[in-house]
Amino acid sequence: MTVLFGLLGAAFGGLAGAVAGYVTNRSGMLMQLSHTYDVALRDRRLEHYARLFHLTERIPRRWRPGHEPDRAQLLEHWETFHHWYFGEAAGGMFLTPASKSCYLALQNALLELGRDGAPGGAAAEPLAEGESRLIRHLASELRHQLAEDVGAAHPPRLRWARVNRTVDLPPVTPPV
Repeated sequence: MTVLFGLLGAAFGGLAGAVAGYVTNRSGMLMQLSHTYDVALRDRRLEHYARLFHLTERIPRRWRPGHEPDRAQLLEHWETFHHWYFGEAAGGMFLTPASKSCYLALQNALLELGRDGAPGGAAAEPLAEGESRLIRHLASELRHQLAEDVGAAHPPRLRWARVNRTVDLPPVTPPV
C-alpha cells in the first residue's frame, strides 16, 4: 500500500511538474515572440519616422525671412505628406494612434488653409499670422510625438549613460 501511494505521488508530482514546465515555457515563448515583434516593428517604424521627420523640415519652427509659404505651397506640402503616408513604402501604416492624430491634424490644416486661396486664383496669397502659427505648431506637435514614439524624447534608461553634459553657448552679440 505504501508503495502504491509512493508511485501515485511520484506520478502526480511528475504530471504537476510537466504542466508547470509547459505553462512556464509557453508564457516565456509568448513573451519572447511579443518582444521580437515589438523590436521588428520599432525598427521599421524608425525608418518611416525618420523620413517623415525629414519632410517636416518644410514647416520649420520659424520661417526664414522671405521663405514664408503661400497657400499653393501648403497644398504642395499636403501632397508631399500624402505621398509619404500612402506611397509605396506605406509610411502611414506605421504611425501610432497619437502620431496619426498629430499627422492628420497637420494634413487637415494644410488642406483647409491651402484651399482657402485656391478658388479665386489667390493661391499666391500669403498666410495670416495666426494661420502660419497654427501650421508651425501642428508640425512641431507631430515632430515631438514622433520623438516620443521612438523613445528619443526620454533620457537613457541605463544609469551610466545618464551623464549630465552641458554645453556652454557663446554669448550672443547683437548685429551692428
